[in-house]
Amino acid sequence: MSLAFVSIADDDTGASDIAGMLAEAGMRTIVVLDSASQDELRVWTKNADALVFAIASRALRPEDAYAKTVAALELVRPLQPQIVGIKYCSTFDSTPQGNIGPSIEAAMHVLREPFTVAVPALPVNGRTTYMGYHFVGRELLSDSTMRHHPLNPMDNPNLVSHLQAQTSRRVGLAAYPAVRAGMNSLKAELASLRQAGIEIAILDCTCNADLEVICNAISDMPLITGSSGLAMMLPAEWERRGYWMRSDAEDHGFVRPGSGHGVLVLSGSCSQTTAMQATAFEQLGKPSFVLDGIQLACGNLDVGGLAGRIVQYLESGTDVVIRTQCEREHVEAVHRWTARESLDPIAAGRRISSALGSIATHVVRHARPEGIVLAGGETSSVVCRMLGVKALRIGRNIAPGVPLCTSIEPPRMPFVLKSGNFGGREFFQEAADAIKALPCASEEVTRS
Repeated sequence: MSLAFVSIADDDTGASDIAGMLAEAGMRTIVVLDSASQDELRVWTKNADALVFAIASRALRPEDAYAKTVAALELVRPLQPQIVGIKYCSTFDSTPQGNIGPSIEAAMHVLREPFTVAVPALPVNGRTTYMGYHFVGRELLSDSTMRHHPLNPMDNPNLVSHLQAQTSRRVGLAAYPAVRAGMNSLKAELASLRQAGIEIAILDCTCNADLEVICNAISDMPLITGSSGLAMMLPAEWERRGYWMRSDAEDHGFVRPGSGHGVLVLSGSCSQTTAMQATAFEQLGKPSFVLDGIQLACGNLDVGGLAGRIVQYLESGTDVVIRTQCEREHVEAVHRWTARESLDPIAAGRRISSALGSIATHVVRHARPEGIVLAGGETSSVVCRMLGVKALRIGRNIAPGVPLCTSIEPPRMPFVLKSGNFGGREFFQEAADAIKALPCASEEVTRS
């Protein structure tokens, strides 16, 4: 049987987000980072139901996002997926020119699909859409903390106009009344929009009941786009359609190195949620290394010396957190420095993430942690690639949208990739506990 679903995700945390939802629904799911050979894909997906391809396109120029999406789709086409999805964040964040519009355009072009939907809502995490306006909790997107995002500040909550600015395809709205009236009403509305020349329909969604109606209405569409919310309910619809079959086979692939070392938490996220999580972790007595973003971007850091101190803690079995300063005044100082240096904010962000990746590489080389927790989309993308992580097997969710993962090839160990705004206050400790609850590699050999 061919793969039921292939999703092209715009960053690593987004990829693990939707993959975790698919795995929770029972689908055996693999995440591939950036690229792979046809032979690798065939091996990795041999017993899989779903594949999520992370292409790190969120902060790219529109033409680059388009090209990366096309390349990923061409690579996975031989797998003959039943359904293809374009995954983006439930806060719809992108550059003003957008990676979202170009990525959707690329998929419509490659697959020759004249019509698709856009469903960014994720009600379980407070992201909802009403009359085309997007909300984070009770706040409009433009009033939420996303307006201060260092790379993709969101100041337009009207998703129709926001997406229309990013694409030459006509964007329309399937509004709340059509969704609330049920599946038949929504299907009729989508048919009407398509007949009127709309090519991408944004769907209102205010709660899980709306999401269920949407998933019932679009389960046979060959191309869908949206947040991980779709992956909460579509797998059941696809199973009923025979696109995949549930397996009760136990997966023994989730193990930790069994080194006795601590868990490494690495965060480049400036979100208030991640800052709260880091503070809670530090209050438990975890050693914390708080780094200046400007020093990281300039390369003014003794990476070897810092890594040596971290290795000592890990070798003693102690969990360690490394994070960038995320107070508002510090973020603003980084912005001012970036402007003075005539640097693109995206380039500055990558410099910071690369410096964090250098620290992680040094640490893993000298003291393999029991697992690594990464917070922030850009941080996760850069660090995973610097560590040589090519593909991940996806396990259960630790929190909605944040699953426990394990790398398929060396360095074979557990990973957790967390979007900045996901998880509760105690998330870092919950993630460390989930990693330490896994059997160690030697125990897995004995069981086998």
